[in-house]
Amino acid sequence: MRLPLPAVAAGALLLIAGAAGLVRGAVPQAIASGGSSAAAPIVVTNAYVRPPVPPSQTAAAYFTVYNTTAQDDTLTSVTTGAGAVAVLHTIVNGTMVAAANGVVIPAHGTLVLSTGNGHVMIEQLFGRLLPGQNVNLELTFANAGPITVTAPVIALGAPVPSTGATK
Repeated sequence: MRLPLPAVAAGALLLIAGAAGLVRGAVPQAIASGGSSAAAPIVVTNAYVRPPVPPSQTAAAYFTVYNTTAQDDTLTSVTTGAGAVAVLHTIVNGTMVAAANGVVIPAHGTLVLSTGNGHVMIEQLFGRLLPGQNVNLELTFANAGPITVTAPVIALGAPVPSTGATK
């Protein structure tokens, strides 16, 4: 059976777009401070991604956010080139829920996304995520603006990376 040329072209474009998204997600990018001051208003540490457990096509990203300012800030969204959708989930009243309106990080406070305590679901992956790869996450804050974080993909059961950083 011979496919019509427009169908072949459309399929090739989808393949290229998906591969470009995965590569963009796997290529380290500079971390933006979100401001012009010498001290970053938002500091993100201990970022990592766990690959999906087959047959799932959903990965999970975890990280810690420190708000170094005297003003509350809100993590409004997360995007990544590794998947079509990234959804922030947090615990509310003991239940994991999508944080549709973002999450407030209090002044001089911390948000910790960890197993059982919230995550970013990366859905509709553009390719396989394998331990040793890196995924870029763009975190957008109401005040600090966008911050790009490079998160290593680590195997299930592997120790969680830690920078040992504190506030």
